[in-house]
Amino acid sequence: MYMDGNELFGHFQQAMQQLGKSVHILDTMVPVERQMEYFKYSEYVRANSAKETVDRQIAALQSGAGASFEQLRYALTYLAVSNDVRAYRAIEEFAKKIVDPRLEDWISLSLMQAKLAMNAEFTDERQVFVSTGLGGRGCKFRFYSFFRSNGLKPFSDYQRKLIEKEFAYAIERAEGEIEEIRIEANYFYILFLCEMTIDVRYVLQCAQDTCNEFGDFIDLNFTLTNVKMFDDSEIQLALHEPAH
Repeated sequence: MYMDGNELFGHFQQAMQQLGKSVHILDTMVPVERQMEYFKYSEYVRANSAKETVDRQIAALQSGAGASFEQLRYALTYLAVSNDVRAYRAIEEFAKKIVDPRLEDWISLSLMQAKLAMNAEFTDERQVFVSTGLGGRGCKFRFYSFFRSNGLKPFSDYQRKLIEKEFAYAIERAEGEIEEIRIEANYFYILFLCEMTIDVRYVLQCAQDTCNEFGDFIDLNFTLTNVKMFDDSEIQLALHEPAH
């Protein structure tokens, strides 16, 4: 049976509502590729760690700089899948004193996995981790939306103020939170939080339509994603995509 994008999104929203508090969202922004690497590695550790102990891996974390990057990565992963309260606390403590910046994403993911295991143990309910590149906070997902001006014409001061006002109003009305709005010469982007049960694209379209009532200055095509923020090269590509 064929379902278009909107219909699939509707099914996902419905599933989110049914799962309620058993859904967990990673707070930090971690690239999807890194998340896939972590969970693949965690399955390997789970299947090949019969001879290891929680005490030994906690000791590895506590040794800090005395352990190698690989030893710390293994310890974090082992503790995350161990279903041990002491393991969760050890990861929490280690997170406060990161000894290698390369471990930041790994710590976030291991802490989340350990938290899911503890919740499942104490509540006797299946816990669900929803993975997105931009993460979120609480029950809200983080979104990135990119807009360009019509004909790539520079925004006037009045248009800039209108963009800030209308998009802030629309997102806050939907009980969302703007984390960043950046308006450049002929484009702007918004980083914001909103519940997945809200039709986020419709919220943005309403703000866009209101702005365009005062001069039709925002291109109707825009990007909405929860995977990643555009870097400079991706912004340039988006600016020069043909209009539809």
